[in-house]
Amino acid sequence: MADVPAKSLQDRAPGERSGMREEVRDGLTGRAFLIGLALCLFLAVVIPYNRMVIQGTSLHFYFVDRGVLFVFLLLILLCNVVLKPGYTLKRGELLCIFSMLLVSMPALWMVKWLIAFLTGMTYYASPERPDLEAVLPHVFPWTAPRNAEAVRGFYEGLPPDVSIPWLAWLAPLASWGSFFLVLFGVLICIAVMFRKQWSEHERFAFPILQVPLEMAETGRGRLNPLFRNRLMWAGFAIPLLIGTINGLNHYFHTLPRIQMGTMLWIFQGTTPLPLRLHFAILGYSYFVNLDVSLSIWLFNVISKVIRGTLAVLGAEYADASGMVGRFSSRGSSFLALTGMGYMLVLAAYSAWTARGHLRGIFSRAFGIPSTADDSGEVISYRAAVFGALGGLVYLGCWLHQAGISLALIVFLFFSCIVVFFVLARIVSETGFVAAYSPINPAEFVVCATGSAAFSPAGLVTLGFGYAWTMTRVSNGMPGALGALWLSRGMGRKRGLIWALGAAMAVGLIVASKMTLDLGYARGGLNLDRHFRDYSRIPFDAFVGPRMLEPSPVFTRGLVYTGLGMGVAGLLTLLRMRLRWWPLHPVALPLSTIWYTDTYFFSVFLAWGMKAIALKFGGATLFRRTRPIFMGIILGEATGAGVWAIVDYFTGTIGNRVFV
Repeated sequence: MADVPAKSLQDRAPGERSGMREEVRDGLTGRAFLIGLALCLFLAVVIPYNRMVIQGTSLHFYFVDRGVLFVFLLLILLCNVVLKPGYTLKRGELLCIFSMLLVSMPALWMVKWLIAFLTGMTYYASPERPDLEAVLPHVFPWTAPRNAEAVRGFYEGLPPDVSIPWLAWLAPLASWGSFFLVLFGVLICIAVMFRKQWSEHERFAFPILQVPLEMAETGRGRLNPLFRNRLMWAGFAIPLLIGTINGLNHYFHTLPRIQMGTMLWIFQGTTPLPLRLHFAILGYSYFVNLDVSLSIWLFNVISKVIRGTLAVLGAEYADASGMVGRFSSRGSSFLALTGMGYMLVLAAYSAWTARGHLRGIFSRAFGIPSTADDSGEVISYRAAVFGALGGLVYLGCWLHQAGISLALIVFLFFSCIVVFFVLARIVSETGFVAAYSPINPAEFVVCATGSAAFSPAGLVTLGFGYAWTMTRVSNGMPGALGALWLSRGMGRKRGLIWALGAAMAVGLIVASKMTLDLGYARGGLNLDRHFRDYSRIPFDAFVGPRMLEPSPVFTRGLVYTGLGMGVAGLLTLLRMRLRWWPLHPVALPLSTIWYTDTYFFSVFLAWGMKAIALKFGGATLFRRTRPIFMGIILGEATGAGVWAIVDYFTGTIGNRVFV
């Protein structure tokens, strides 16, 4: 049986759900804004503390985090079940609150990485580490703290009677904060331009938003239809029960611990094959089109075969060449740069598919008669176009002052926008919540131009910039597109762009203060491994060696990129010309990243279960089983949230109930 028509099931947009036409007085209300802002502030305190002090199951890992879902669930149960009917939140208000939470989460990740990178090279620099010492003379005082004592105090902690040296942090955090906020503004402007194309013309499913969308539904009685569904609670119970058993095992070691997978080694023990069940990946993947989920796991298996073959033959994959960092496809320049080729073709294909829509947008922006309708957008197309251009000018001036030439800035912007844009498409279309780019776009620029094209200060700025170019959930564009998609279900959305900006700003400010407070109070070395192991990575693995010995243009790497473009172009052509062709090129960039290596088996399971449901029960059975997988997602989020609370009050560290 064919896959379910997009219009009939989960792909329905928020504004097309039942009862939405009647709800015209909700959305961005005053109370929704204040509640959303308060919850953003709350999570900006809780999530850094959980990650750095409790060090248990992460509440902040995906583009839709466990912590966000848990807090959103508690909000609905409190306001729409416990309180009197007059105090309940309407559906549009709930969607507005969730949108604010969605866009604030990348700020928490960026802040933590930024503070680690701004301090790591100073703390660990020594005569024995010339690669780090070479960096220090080229650091501007407005991009990183130059006070060595302030950095040492952050890593080793301060005595109780010594105050935090806020003055050393004021200029760096203010300058980077303005950079991040403007970057977010640029990304949301681009998201406005593509929201209608992807949600209405190409009809992406936005699988990661199906659960909060159902949670916000209103119906008769205090509980909405999802929370009255027994299958949802059955799915909810599975991860909650397993999480409870594993959580108790951390306190009482005589109790069993349920292992959710095993590790096999193939190709003469050179290539890992993890067979693990990951609840969130399983749940979200059930809402994905069968062709896409098939492509995700199959391409990853093919990638494993290629890597295993190269490793057995002693070819490059078995050796980290040093041309890309360890976060880019585990240091494999072959996989990283072919992945960039995939992304370039997907970006070109997306732009070509949307060419008519984009032509209308730019015509309207420059006052040329156009049929493009922006009445349903949070800002006009004219504001989006000029907002993006103005933001890019500001970011370009910022980077130029930080030592990067204008030509390289243009190339860097092009590479970053390609990566951010394609990643947003992947998340919106596939629902793979743990997606990130096969390559850091800054590393691609250095490979294509050679490090000698950059000044030493420019290379240092690129190293600090890993906080926003690395894309491990620090990319704000998927969340921005998700928020804009949800805005169709809001009756009142004027000013939503400012509410989203306020949410991002609160996340940046509060998470910065929380991270510094914890570091100076407890010592960064006593917190999680980011400050022990990762804080110097941009400099000892990429920037520092190029300071000592500049790298030339990586010609072989550009051949890899061309190979990736050829493969992606061929698959795109087959997808366009052959109606029966089952493999989707959008999954290609995911085939080379570590998260897909780890979670591909859960995607495979979801694909198999959905295929069976559609074959034997059709669309009806698929609709009936959807609540099970929504319950699995919520059960995992609730289990993680409950144990974070328990561990906080007991002072327990390292209780990871879900890995």
